[in-house]
Formats: sequence, structure tokens, C-alpha cells
Amino acid sequence: MNYIFTNGRLLTCETQGELLKASLLVSNGRIRAIGSLNECQASASGSREIIDLKGNILLPAFTDTHTHFTEYAKHHAQIDLLGCATIAGIRSRLEEYRQNHPDLPRWILGGGWDKNVLDEPGSLNRRLLDEFFPDVPTALYSKDYHSRWCNSAALKAAGITAASPDPAGGQIQKDSSGELSGILVETASEQLEQVIVPLSDAQTLDCLKRASRDIHKLGLVGVHSMEVPSGARVLEQFCLQSGLLRVCRHFYLEEFSTMRDSGLRTGSGNDWYRLGGLKLFADGSLGSQTGAIFGDYPHTPGNRGILRHSGDEIFELASQAAQSGFSCLVHAIGDRAVYTVIGALRRLKESNLSAPYPFRIEHVQSIRPQDIPLLKECGAYCALQPVHLANDIDMIEDHWRDIRHEAYSFRSILDAGIPVGFGSDAPIETISPFAGIYSALERRKNLDPREPAWLPEQRIGVFEALHAYTLGAARASGSQNFCGSLAPGKAADLIVLEDFTALPPEYWLEASSLLTMIDGRVVWRQGV
Repeated sequence: MNYIFTNGRLLTCETQGELLKASLLVSNGRIRAIGSLNECQASASGSREIIDLKGNILLPAFTDTHTHFTEYAKHHAQIDLLGCATIAGIRSRLEEYRQNHPDLPRWILGGGWDKNVLDEPGSLNRRLLDEFFPDVPTALYSKDYHSRWCNSAALKAAGITAASPDPAGGQIQKDSSGELSGILVETASEQLEQVIVPLSDAQTLDCLKRASRDIHKLGLVGVHSMEVPSGARVLEQFCLQSGLLRVCRHFYLEEFSTMRDSGLRTGSGNDWYRLGGLKLFADGSLGSQTGAIFGDYPHTPGNRGILRHSGDEIFELASQAAQSGFSCLVHAIGDRAVYTVIGALRRLKESNLSAPYPFRIEHVQSIRPQDIPLLKECGAYCALQPVHLANDIDMIEDHWRDIRHEAYSFRSILDAGIPVGFGSDAPIETISPFAGIYSALERRKNLDPREPAWLPEQRIGVFEALHAYTLGAARASGSQNFCGSLAPGKAADLIVLEDFTALPPEYWLEASSLLTMIDGRVVWRQGV
């Protein structure tokens, strides 16, 4: 089937901000021509549908450069505590789940709780979960995925007792009496992985289908996803069978030796599902006060966060990855972690080790101004999540007040010429790219237009934000010659938006795709 888009403007993303008054022909899953309506009609063979853009804008579909997509999709079937600001609200969600699931699974999973906004964070303990689920192991991730809240049955299944020592890079929290609180921080929560029973493949596939349909309305057709083996296996099956989602899958250190021996390499796969790189963690998170910073967290003197790998360790692991044909991406939140990763990647560059995809730093939520030139020098690609900013402002003012000027330095990073792609970190934050765009443009707490812009000098322009979700995102997986811009021969992954150039920034808070196309097939349409 041929489609001709006409009577609107094309945002090509080939040249940032370039808007063309032209028509575009799609044929056999590819962009075949850009020109006048007559030229596109002459180039079309066979049946065609002419789509009247009605003055709206056609642009490349979005890619999210940092998700945990299978976990995001599972929220359709698991406990969801996102948005709960009170213990009463959490109790209500737990009771709702119990009532809607009379036949409980072998493990109750989910998450979304945030101690930083709760009215009674001290009440978040194993006894509360025991009230609702006394016999079924229950483990719920924190909003930032750096801690788990467990009931007694889950702790017992994992063999964790009050006498268990803290693992390196983690903490088994205890209450004032020395008893287990039920909160496992950082690497301590990983002890559950060997005993958790996840959703079945059939359940997960259903969740993935529903989630993919949801994100098409948001203009998303592709994601980079950080996946454990079980999630990756089902996600690959879904992508290859459904034709609804393009995925670049990244893997964790625990799987490195298996990957190295498998014969697979970064870039292995096809246009629907391909392998990315080795994901490492340099530190923890701001929400858990485990992001590694140079100074102390003000409420816990002596706490400078957790540096999970030294610079030497990151260099060695990234070197091993490169020598085996894998790229490497490193989570770094605090300024000390970011500086450590930059140093390791500078050494890597000096060693002339490279990989098919760029080496990446994920998040870069805090960076000292003097380290931005070093970031440019090391050659790293930055996967950033502007939507985090909207919900982090209060925590930054509380926990990073002495380094607040270092936080979310989008303008400075772009001005330095550092390659950037945007994402969401879903399910930790909303997966909506429109929320991310608004946050990058306006920098307002909780995405509230009534709030003042926070560090407004770090705001960026709308075309820069759109580029970070399109061609900038494509470069993260070496896909810039396949997708990410409007050019003949590229994949027909397209969306239609209202003419935002004539609208206030608040448009992005309510925006949705009027039409979404993937591989030349319309998968969502409402408005054109």
C-alpha cells in the first residue's frame, strides 16, 4: 500500500529545525519520495491513500533511549503504587490488588513507592505488607528501582535474616530494634532474583501488546530497553512476531560471560530487535541518596553515596566488552560517579578501543561545569531523561542544594557539542515523550506551568528536544541511516503532530499523536 502525506509541513530532522512545505510518499515500508504532490503521485505504483495533513506537521516517530520496557508493560498486571503520597493510599492500592486477584500468583510483584513523598515513610515496612499478603512472597520496587520493599515471606525465601551482612554496594535495612525492616537497597535487592517467580510468558506477551498500543498514541515506535534474560527472551519474541515495536536491548553484567560466549555482538539482530551493549552501574540514585557525589548528603553526614565500581573497574569492564565486540553504557547519577565514568572512557578512547555503537553515559543528572569539556573529550553519548527533572527539583534542593547548579545541565551539554538522546527511564517515570519535551523546554516542578522555571538558563529549544527523540536517539544504536529522519530510503516510522510552532509550550502537556506509522503501516490514527 502507498501513502502520500500532503497539505502540511515536514519536520525532516535531517537539518535541525528544517520544515518543508512538501508531500511525502511511503511505499513498501520505506519513504520513497519527498516533493510536490504531483511528483509523489507519479512515483507511486499501485493503490494509494492520500492523507491530508490539514496543516499539521509530519515528522519521524520517536525512540526512547532508556526504558525497562518489559517491566513497564508488566504494570498492566502487577501492583502499581506510582503517585501514592500517603500510606493510606498505599493500603488502598494493596487492598484493591488483593480483591482483584482472588487467585494470587506465586510471587506478588510491582512497585512505584517513593519514600521521598510519603507522609509516613517509617510505616513502609514488612509488617504492612504482611497484613495483606502473609503467606505469598511480595517484593515491590521503589520508584527509582534502587530498593525493594519486601514482606516476611519474600525475605525468608531469599534466606535474608537480621544476621545477614550487607552485601558490597547494598544495604539490608533494619529498624531501631535490629529487626529486618523489609527494605533492601541497591545490590541487597538483587539477592531476590534467584527465587522470584515472574509472570508467565503468555501474561507478559499480553502486557507487551497492550503497552505497545498505548505508546503508539504517544508517537513512540522504538525503545532501548535494559532487560534481564527472561524479560529479553519474551520481548524478542514479541517484537519479531508483532511488528509493533522496535527494540534495542541492553544487558547487565551478570549476563556478560554468557553473551561473550554466545557469538552475539552489539548490533546482532534485525530491524525489529537488536542487541545493544553491556549496562554497568557507577552509583545509585538521588531518591535513595546513593548517587555518588563529591560532598556529603546534608541530612546524613559522611554519606557521599555509593560508588558501585571504581574508575579502574569501569575501564576494565568496558575494555573487556569492547574487545568482545560490545559497546558499554554506564549509569551515573551523581557528579562523582559521572566524573569517574568520564575518566574511564577517556582511558578507553586513548586505548583505541571502539564498538559498533557509541559508548554511553546514562542519566548524567549532575555534572560539574569543569567536567563538561572532559565529557566532550571522552567521546561519550549521553542518554538523558528530562522528565526526571520535573519530579526531582524538591529532592535536589533538599539533598543536592550545594550542587544544585550542576543538575540537569541540558543547555551546557548541548552547547558543548555532546551527542544526546532523550528517554524516560520508564516505568520509573512516565514514558510520554511529550512530558519529556515539556520538561526540557520549561524545567518546571511537577510539569506545572504555574511553577517558576528552575535554572532557566539550562532550558533548550523545541527542535533540539525533538531531535533528541528522533535522529539523536537513532544514533545511540547506530541506526541513523535507517531511521530518525525524513529522507528517501529510510524506514517509514512516522507521526503527525499539531502545528506546535503556533502553540504555547503547554501544548506538550496535552499532546498526542494524530497518526502513528511503523514500517509503513498505520498503527494509530485519530485526527487526520
